[in-house]
Amino acid sequence: MDQAIAEIIQQGLPAKECATALNELGKQYQEQQQTDSAILCWEKSVECYGKPGFAQAQLMKAYNAKRRECSQTGDSAGVELYSVKIDGLMQQSKDAIRYGF
Repeated sequence: MDQAIAEIIQQGLPAKECATALNELGKQYQEQQQTDSAILCWEKSVECYGKPGFAQAQLMKAYNAKRRECSQTGDSAGVELYSVKIDGLMQQSKDAIRYGF
C-alpha cells in the first residue's frame, strides 16, 4: 500500500473524513498521471465510506480507462479484471439504491 494512503488510514479519522482525505489524495495522483495510485486511494475510500459518491464515480472512469488500455494491448486478463471491478461497482450502486445505503 502507498505510504500516503497508509498515513491517512492510520489517523483514525471518522469514515466520511477518511474518505474525503483519500479522495483528495486520489485527485492529486490522477493529476500527476499516477492512475494506479489514484485507484488505490479511491478503492480505500469506498472501503472506508461505502456510500455512493465521488470515489465510485472516479473508480468507474479509471476502471474503464484501464480496461480500454488492456483491450488495446491485447491483455485479456486485464480486460477481465477491470470488467469484474466495474461489475462490482455497478452492483454496489444498485444495492445502495435498493436498500438505501
